[in-house]
Amino acid sequence: MKYFSASFYYVRYSILGKIIAESYRQFHWRVWLLAVLFIFLYSLHQFLSLFFRLLDEIFHRGHRKVKITQPVFIISNPRSGTTYLHRLMALDEDRFTYTKFAHTFFMTSSFVQFYYVFRWIDRNILRRAISKTMDALDDKFWGGWDDIHAMGFNKAEEDELVFAQQMMSVGVMIPFPYFDKIHDNKFLDNEPQEVRHNVMDFYESCVKRFMFRAGNHKTYLAKNVMSTGRFKTLMQRFPDAKIIYIARHPYYSVPSFASMFTSMHKLHSPKMPDTHPAKMAWAQLGIDYFKYLKEMRSSIPGHQFFELKYDDLLDNPQGTVHKIYERFGWSPSQKFLERLSDEQARNKNYKSAHEYSLKQFGFTKQQVYAELKEQMDELGFEKEF
Repeated sequence: MKYFSASFYYVRYSILGKIIAESYRQFHWRVWLLAVLFIFLYSLHQFLSLFFRLLDEIFHRGHRKVKITQPVFIISNPRSGTTYLHRLMALDEDRFTYTKFAHTFFMTSSFVQFYYVFRWIDRNILRRAISKTMDALDDKFWGGWDDIHAMGFNKAEEDELVFAQQMMSVGVMIPFPYFDKIHDNKFLDNEPQEVRHNVMDFYESCVKRFMFRAGNHKTYLAKNVMSTGRFKTLMQRFPDAKIIYIARHPYYSVPSFASMFTSMHKLHSPKMPDTHPAKMAWAQLGIDYFKYLKEMRSSIPGHQFFELKYDDLLDNPQGTVHKIYERFGWSPSQKFLERLSDEQARNKNYKSAHEYSLKQFGFTKQQVYAELKEQMDELGFEKEF
């Protein structure tokens, strides 16, 4: 019996079951404790999410009438500049509405309302005491990620948590050392049509609920690195969407991707080598995502697709954003241009302190080039051997 429509509640519990099964099959006390904590926090999140969604049905029923037209999705391999471009374009607040990290925990109208109420109290009564506390928590929980992926409760962030709470995100595998064993949530485009439909019903509902309070008259701007594997499903649901794709040389993006998403392995499997199948699977996913670019180019109408290089974005962020606006026929406001210029000046000397190699994760340049020759040659990426 179906008690809820997928737009109200949908979880692919088969994936959660596989996570639990693998946690016990490959028993280790650290992994076992992590699995117990994960299940507790996940269950708590599901309960609170349902609570806010029920409040929406009582106090914010207008979210059902929200129309999502021409949304903009910035996608790429992880570690390819999507966060930077997203936060640059998010400066155009007259045009776009976008999620901040706090919003992504519960993408509902009622939660956004609570967010605005607390922000007003913080600014007008508590003299920003809440903001200062949240900044301290940001430093505590996310400070170590500043040079990898700057995070914070009040920073623009991707909406991947919507997919994670459905178990349809590879992000739910970050805490666990068996990414090579579970595959059902890596490419939504390859899953059964019923699963794709349910996932998008829930996702679209979340976006509508968020926009109802956050900016119904604006364009939804999202960046999501994992949406490379679900771009067809997104275009099927939002046929007028615009896709911005950032291409970074796979010799750098692939090992950086694997390193970032296996960083938690140090907690539960400190002796696990980087060439372990679980870690190599993350690198392989980066290769597979890059390979999917060919399908993307052929499937998306040219006037709805813009492709750029990571190095060009870093070398000239302001000029890159101008090209995007020209492609899609947008007119930037003077206020946005000034904010864009200021942001470029602040980040002109940025250089990552992290360097990773394919060899670290058991791959060679020859192997990667053999798989991605067509894409690399078309983009002008040197094979370097």
